[in-house]
This record gives sequence, C-alpha cells and structure tokens, in this order.
Amino acid sequence: MKRRVAGRRQRGQSVIETCVVMAVFGTFLLGIFQMILFYRAKSLVDYAALEAARNGATHGVEMNAMRVGLARGLLPLYTTEASKTALIDAYAKAYADTINPLASQIQVVSPTKAAFADWKVRQFDGVDAIPNDSLPYRSTSTGGRSGLTVQDANVLKIRVVYGYKMIVPVIDKIILSVYRLAFYQGMSAQEVAMLESGRLPIATQAMVRMQTPIRDSGLLP
Repeated sequence: MKRRVAGRRQRGQSVIETCVVMAVFGTFLLGIFQMILFYRAKSLVDYAALEAARNGATHGVEMNAMRVGLARGLLPLYTTEASKTALIDAYAKAYADTINPLASQIQVVSPTKAAFADWKVRQFDGVDAIPNDSLPYRSTSTGGRSGLTVQDANVLKIRVVYGYKMIVPVIDKIILSVYRLAFYQGMSAQEVAMLESGRLPIATQAMVRMQTPIRDSGLLP
C-alpha cells in the first residue's frame, strides 16, 4: 500500500515538474521568436529613416515628403503579400501611422534655424533659402549663430522614433514592463506615450546630403 502511495506521489511530482519545464521552455521560445521579429523591425525602421531623409533632401525638408519616405520604407511591416491591392492597403496603413503621434515621430535635428539665419541667400524668386549649389566653391567659414559651415548646413540629419507593436502574447507584456523599469526616465514624453499605448519605441537617425535648397526656416528646429 505504501509503495502505491509513493508511486502516485512520484508521478504527480513528475507531472508538475514537466509542466514547469514546458512553461519555462515555451516562454523562452516565444521570447526568441519576438526578438527575431524585433530585429527585423529595427532593420526596417533604420532603412525607413534613411528613405525619409532622402525624400526630405529632395523636397526641401518638407515633413509630408519625409512621411511618404518613411511609410515606403515601413511597408514590409504591414503586409506579407506582394499583390498590388495588398501593397496599396499596406501603404495606406503605414502612412496613417506616420501621422499618428503614438506610432511614429520624425524630428529634424540639423540644420537649425540658426544655420538658416547664418547662410540664407535670396533666390531667383525672391525667397530666402540655404543655397545648395556650388558648395565646393563656397566659403568654409563657420556661421556665427550656428557654428556650421554652409556645407554642413546642407547635411540633413533626422531622428525617427517608431512605436513597434509586438504581436507575441505574454512576451509583449514582459518586455514592455522591463522597458519601463530600465529606460523610462530617459525617454521623451512622446516615447512614454507610445510605451503606455503598448508600443515599443524604436529610435534611429539618418543623415543625407541636401539635394534642394531649404526654403522654409519654419521646418527647422
């Protein structure tokens, strides 16, 4: 009788141990899967930021042009199909997220209004702009307000923050909780809002040489 009771206890203990191991191992596998997806998303956000900067460089740092470039770079995150209809739908969703402050942010870091004030030149149509032509032959002195040369003022630098929505259950809540504990204090108000909405902020930067004059100082920080 005692042997039967001992056998049942051992079987019960084995079942409990198996359940614990499966739970831990399952969580570990889900974590690996989410990390793979996150790495893919980070790579796409890096590429999308470069696309945004390129579009900004050819359109005078216009924000809408940069949003178009960002949406174009983010397309793979919004569809798994290659059909025309799927791509159009994915682009619409991606562009909508470039407007949504809880999903993305594009911030011009350089040049600044001070650089515009240093190097603005009256254009043929009477509008002031940072000149983009004949840069190798222009002065290499630094501006008194910005400390930048006119060549440096023609380098567009942007910062992009994308709110990545994780899709793996359980792991998403764990990662968001860890992120709050580790990085909360160093985040901007918008990044905090992204995090509280269930999105993980992915920040990146991109730099490109301007291909058009910057004509509107209101677009600069």
